[in-house]
Amino acid sequence: MRTTGIRLLCSTALAAMLTLAASGVALAHPDAQVIADFRSAYPELFKTSGAGRTAQPAAIPDIYGPGAVLNVGEIFMKVTNLGLIGNPFTNLSSDPSMQWPGSSGIEYLSFSLISVGAVNPVATDPSAVRRVSYYSEWRPPTLDPVDRMYRSYDGIVNGQRLVNDDGDSDVFTGGPLIDEDFLDGHDNDGDRLIDEDYAALGQQMFTCVMRDDTPAAINSVFNEKHIPIGLEMRQVAWAYSVEGYEQFNPVEFTVYNRSGHDLDSCFFALRTDMDCGPIVSSTYYSDDFDLPYFPSGKFLLPVSIVDPLLQLTDNGQGGKDTLCPRIPIQISGTSIVDDDGDEGKTPGIGSLLLLGHTTDPLGFNAPPRVQFRALRSYIVGTPYLSGGNPTVDQQRFEFMAGTDNVDQATGAVTLEQGEQIGDYQNWISVGPFRNIPDGGSFNVTIAFTVEEGTNAKALEFRTDYNLYEAGQKGADELFRKYPVLANAYAAQVAFQGVYEPPRVGYEDQVPNCHGCETPMKLARGTPSETHCEQCEGEAGTVCKQVTEFATTWFNFDCNFCTGAWDENTNQGFYLRRWNAESPPPNPGGNMAGSFNYSDNPNRGLSVTPSGDNMITIAWDNLSETTADPKTRWFDFRSYRLWKAANWTRPVGSAGPNDEDWALLGEFRMFDHAPNNRIRRPDPQNPGQFVDVCPTVWIPQRAESVQVCLENGDLWDNQSGVVIHPDATVDCVRENGICKQDSGLALGSSNQILLRTRYPVGRYKYVDHEVKNGFLYFYAITAGDSVCVEKCRDNAVCMQNNPTRPDSCIKANEFFGRVSGVESEAVTPQAATQPVGGVWVVPNPYRGYSDLASRPSSWDLTPNASDPTGTHVDFMGLPSSKWKIRIYTVSGDLVAELHSEDAVNADLRPEVTGSDGQSRPGFNRQQDSANDGQARWNLISRNGQDVVSGIYLFVVESDQGQQRGRFVIIR
Repeated sequence: MRTTGIRLLCSTALAAMLTLAASGVALAHPDAQVIADFRSAYPELFKTSGAGRTAQPAAIPDIYGPGAVLNVGEIFMKVTNLGLIGNPFTNLSSDPSMQWPGSSGIEYLSFSLISVGAVNPVATDPSAVRRVSYYSEWRPPTLDPVDRMYRSYDGIVNGQRLVNDDGDSDVFTGGPLIDEDFLDGHDNDGDRLIDEDYAALGQQMFTCVMRDDTPAAINSVFNEKHIPIGLEMRQVAWAYSVEGYEQFNPVEFTVYNRSGHDLDSCFFALRTDMDCGPIVSSTYYSDDFDLPYFPSGKFLLPVSIVDPLLQLTDNGQGGKDTLCPRIPIQISGTSIVDDDGDEGKTPGIGSLLLLGHTTDPLGFNAPPRVQFRALRSYIVGTPYLSGGNPTVDQQRFEFMAGTDNVDQATGAVTLEQGEQIGDYQNWISVGPFRNIPDGGSFNVTIAFTVEEGTNAKALEFRTDYNLYEAGQKGADELFRKYPVLANAYAAQVAFQGVYEPPRVGYEDQVPNCHGCETPMKLARGTPSETHCEQCEGEAGTVCKQVTEFATTWFNFDCNFCTGAWDENTNQGFYLRRWNAESPPPNPGGNMAGSFNYSDNPNRGLSVTPSGDNMITIAWDNLSETTADPKTRWFDFRSYRLWKAANWTRPVGSAGPNDEDWALLGEFRMFDHAPNNRIRRPDPQNPGQFVDVCPTVWIPQRAESVQVCLENGDLWDNQSGVVIHPDATVDCVRENGICKQDSGLALGSSNQILLRTRYPVGRYKYVDHEVKNGFLYFYAITAGDSVCVEKCRDNAVCMQNNPTRPDSCIKANEFFGRVSGVESEAVTPQAATQPVGGVWVVPNPYRGYSDLASRPSSWDLTPNASDPTGTHVDFMGLPSSKWKIRIYTVSGDLVAELHSEDAVNADLRPEVTGSDGQSRPGFNRQQDSANDGQARWNLISRNGQDVVSGIYLFVVESDQGQQRGRFVIIR
């Protein structure tokens, strides 16, 4: 569905369009049929309230209000648990679909719909043999709150990748169980623990589970009756905030067979509508071109001298040769680009990359290599037989199993660019995955990317790539000319990962023979089998017995560079994908929507952010207690505090963009000594000494002052501000005991440290540069010490450090990304007053049809959750419960406000707290004991915008009554 087609229409206009579409009346809007398709697929999501202005929230499908938006990198992208990526439901949420850079209002995706097809070999009904489960047919397993989206990050407790977090073992083999419990709120491994050992990736990760056989899925009728295959899909989407990884968001799909029988010829497919342009333009999607073959190609990655894959061997002449100096990196992608860049407003190209999927070197049960099976790219409205969109399962399966526009020998896309501009969509398919037993699975990993590029330059790619293949151009030259290609290469290299020694007890997860890349282990209770390698040049065929008790490794692809092996030590190495640096996770703060809600039992008055002409920012010490996921070091160094003001909610913006943020301070931790006092002679007592604080030049104050620090203090050397940990805030406790996290001392390989966890409120900063009634955003990012040069790469250093050849000799600080969404905005609130102290701001209220003409950021651009974008505020309300009635001068009741009313319910879903209870996630009008301010959005109790005039108000509480008046001019 085209996002602009909904974003720029008011609710009544959208309802009219959808009604016409449903009745079959021809529509002028180019995307009207797609909009109608979404309404047909999800009728429950398009209900409106009696007032006709606000959509009813859907409890479980995570698409309402502020959902799961990846926003730590340069691409702000929404993921859902409803069979799609993106945000086509703009009547329900103002979240971005896929904006770049950051929250810019420039979209590069409308939606990407998930599809899985399979052959049911036991079906007796011919219509049930080949079926496809397609977007609206994927639903959360149940409507219980537990079946929702889950959030995590690399290094989180219980989510350390390739680590046995809970220390359990296999009851049959005694070997460790690693990352065995998917993050979904369920006990997946039967040990009576929930989410105790899973694998977290990136600086932000969202996981969910979907099924195609739920009642909602079975009742889905999208052009035909849905016949479920019996599948479960585990979806993992994540993003990085580190340089070099910020321009792509990976998504991994693992599809499980839950049908009770074998499935054959399974295919995975995506229907993607990438729209490039600023959503303030009503037709931004109509002037795109497709780039079906871009980016793509095969490039060689040099193998590092310290990479075990290099596999050095004696050359018989006293030297060393390597078997694998370079490894091939295959890029498979397809893109959409604006024809002219919208006069510089759309400088990027949106791409969909296929990074990996289950393979079988023999090609029996899966494709032997990673590549597209089929691809279609077409202008919306193109019939299926003309290369357009398949509309029923028969057509979808036919496309998925076909080989449209892909050379099966090389994986190259053969389709040329379309001949005219338009609204392009594409389908890609992957597979087949055969002989999937009940309980078996296959996986597919893709990535959505955006990078700088133009259509004119991209059209030169095929010529340049041919020159590269002919040796007339280098890969670096192509990467410099095509940032989209360089970004795709970086994503593919990150997916490729690195080889590393196995951890103790994990030896069965690494090859035990040279060149062996394929592990085989039979299901419990299966008789042993014999399998043979068929490699030319071998001295006879190598056959091995496979059992249910241990893993047997094979060299099925006959390639000695796909399984790292050290012949000197007879040791194999583990291939760890997604090897990326990681800054500390940003701490939890009292501004987050999951914390800053009125009913939160953990939110005390001391950390309620909104005050009278002040904002109190509070955060926990999560960044300090999270060891680096790669080194296991406690390497935290500092916090950065950011602020965004004067945000007016530009069309399509989910929150402040990069240019909106201003740095309030960088607070470094003083932790290398008990204090910073210096022992000096006492001028008053000769021969004696005193401890004094050092005098430091403070640039913002243009003077030197004494700065006194204790161990654990945070201080900003620009402003001189010192933040002391609040000693009155108790630690995070579990069964009465303070929770602690373990890690290594910085630079150590064996010195274990423990760090105690503290909740939000450990640190506080008060900002007085704010005004009551205006929106402000705050963000806290954390930095650590990142090694950019290790001793092992420097011969002199290695000679000087023989006991620590891996020591770091050059380090930089590495920070998380600053970001924020509207649901995290905070507003200073006037304090309570005795009865009779209420006044209205602004008075008179002057409304302007042109937002740019309004005098301040008090008014915001209207959107789905805030249809007026404006408000007047009642200030100085009493401390007890109150009720405000608003009347016209003729005595007609216009609206009624209550202290218990929700303020931002359209932005906030329910929140499940640490106690497992779900509570409303919104703020109430009376948000705290000292909150004497209430907001009215100038909508009457009948759901209409109020007009110019004089209005009367009556405030009632158990402390008395007050009357007043205010003026609205429109």
